[in-house]
Amino acid sequence: MENRFTVGEKDYFIKLTPQAVAEGKKAHNRAFRDAIDDGALLKKSLMNHMREQGVWNDSKEENYKQFIKEIGELEYKLSSGKMKVSEGKTLAIQLSKKRAEFRSLISERNQMEANSVEAQADNARFNALLAKSIFDYDTQKLVYDSVESYVEKGSDELGIALAEKFANFIYGVDEKYEDSLVENKFLKRFKLVNESGHFIDKAGRLVDIDGCQVDEEGYRLDKDGKRIDLNGNPIGLNIEDAEFEDDFTTTEDETQPETQPETQAAVEAVAVDQ
Repeated sequence: MENRFTVGEKDYFIKLTPQAVAEGKKAHNRAFRDAIDDGALLKKSLMNHMREQGVWNDSKEENYKQFIKEIGELEYKLSSGKMKVSEGKTLAIQLSKKRAEFRSLISERNQMEANSVEAQADNARFNALLAKSIFDYDTQKLVYDSVESYVEKGSDELGIALAEKFANFIYGVDEKYEDSLVENKFLKRFKLVNESGHFIDKAGRLVDIDGCQVDEEGYRLDKDGKRIDLNGNPIGLNIEDAEFEDDFTTTEDETQPETQPETQAAVEAVAVDQ
C-alpha cells in the first residue's frame, strides 16, 4: 500500500510494510502492559470511574442520547428539502449549533477516554507505524530515523501535518469531513458560504449569522465600511480623545466661600473693641 502526498513544497509517500505492522503491534502490546502497570483504566471500567468523579452522570447520559436524536432529526428534515432556502438556512444554522453543543458535552469524556489503557496502546501503535512508514519522496528514506525521533518532533508543524495524513490513510478519515456534513453541503449548494465556510451575501461579501456585513476579523460594518458593535455604535472611540465641556473648572476667587453679612459685622465689631 502506497500513498503520495505533499506537505508544504515537499513530497512524501506512505509505504506500509509487514515489518512496520509488526513494529506497530509490538509497540501496542508494550504500551498496553505499561499502562496497566501504571494503573490506567480499561475502557469498560472508565465509565464507572467518570461517574465517581462526577465527569459523567445520568443527566449527561440522557442529554447525550437526546443530542444524537435531535441531530438525526435535523439532518433528515434538511435533507428532505421541500422548504424555502431561507428556512433551510435556519435549519442548517440550528444543526451546526446543535453539533457544537454536543461536542462540548462530550469533550471532557473524550479527554479521559484518551487516557485509557486501550487509547494509550493505540497511540503507541500509531506512532510506531508512522515512524516506520512515511518516506521522503526525493531521498526515498524514512522521514524519522526512529520512533523516539518522531515522538520528540511530532508536535512541530511537519509532524502534525504528517500525522493528519497518516491518520487519514490508515483509519480512512475524510480530510474534508466538515464539508461532508449535511448543513455545510446545503450552505455551499446555495452559495450562502464561501470556500472557507464563512457566510456571504449575494454580492459575495462576508456577513455574520444574522446577515450583517462583517470584515475578515468578524467585526460588523456600517454602510461606510467602518466597524460597529451589535448596537450599531462605532468601535474604536478613545475616551482620551473625546470632547467634553468642563463645567467643574472654577477660578481661585470662585473657590473662596462668600462671607455672610452677619459674620462680616462680627469681625468688624471685634476689631473696634481691640
